[in-house]
Amino acid sequence: MCLICVDIQKEKLTSIEARRNLKETHTTLAKKHILEILRLIWKKEDEEQDKMWEEYNRLMYCETD
Repeated sequence: MCLICVDIQKEKLTSIEARRNLKETHTTLAKKHILEILRLIWKKEDEEQDKMWEEYNRLMYCETD
C-alpha cells in the first residue's frame, strides 16, 4: 500500500490533495494500483459531497440532528 492509500484511509488527505499527490507520483506506480487509488479517491469525493449536502441542508432548512 502506498502513502496516498494510507493517508486517504486515515482521513489525512482530502480528495483534492490525493489527486494532486497521484498526479505527482503516477509515473512510478503500476496501472492496477493507480486504479485502486482512484477508487479510494472517488469514494472520498462521494463522502465529501454527502457531507457538503448535509451541511447545506442543515443551514438552508435549519435541520437539527
